[in-house]
Amino acid sequence: MTKLAITLSRSADRSFEEFQRYYREEHAPLAADLPGLERYTVSFPSDPESASYDALAELYFPDGETMAAAFDSELGREVTADAETFAEMDAAERVVLEEDVIVD
Repeated sequence: MTKLAITLSRSADRSFEEFQRYYREEHAPLAADLPGLERYTVSFPSDPESASYDALAELYFPDGETMAAAFDSELGREVTADAETFAEMDAAERVVLEEDVIVD
């Protein structure tokens, strides 16, 4: 299982509440349709004023090739472009991980 973990910070022109609403209602449904996506979670800090980012997204794919193809697709490019409208993508931290489940 390949996981893409991304930390996102809101654009300066959005409140945390606006960021969170847009993410849940607009961006997440779009990203949820990425081809090959098997699991998708997003977490928001319970105390956003003390957090170093506003959301942690985790997207799970069966392997790295499937993940790369998903983001190379037309929808993948649309998801990336949409993220740039509400988040500071230059500040985003991205890491691709191979996940081993210890307790499920």
